[in-house]
Amino acid sequence: MADSSSKKTLKVLQKIFIIGSGLAFLGMMVIPLMPLFRAAPPTSEQASSKANPEQLKKLAEGYEKVLAREPNNPSALQGLVETRLQMNDLKGAIAPMEKLVKLYPEQTQLKQLLTAIKQQVALQEKASTIPASPANTKPK
Repeated sequence: MADSSSKKTLKVLQKIFIIGSGLAFLGMMVIPLMPLFRAAPPTSEQASSKANPEQLKKLAEGYEKVLAREPNNPSALQGLVETRLQMNDLKGAIAPMEKLVKLYPEQTQLKQLLTAIKQQVALQEKASTIPASPANTKPK
């Protein structure tokens, strides 16, 4: 009888060990995934897109100071381009964008972005130089 009760205790201990090991294994898999279920903090891009014009102007000035010391600093060039685009200063974004294209000629995306900026500037200039035609004006 002592033999059968020790076998039962051994089986119960084995089951407890198996269940505990399984739970530990699941825990090890779930814990690293926990941050995915939490709300993600805003990225710097999202935070800067909500910046007011004064903040954007100060940010652009900061990038310009860095570029005065290091004219080919890619991070400062990229930051200045992004800031000026957020400020809707397309003409101001062209010069640093051209430097980025010269630094990274293999990056076709940079060339495409530069072309798109230049086209947008040309469209804006064309729209501002076209006088209002009588057909487009409303009678008073």
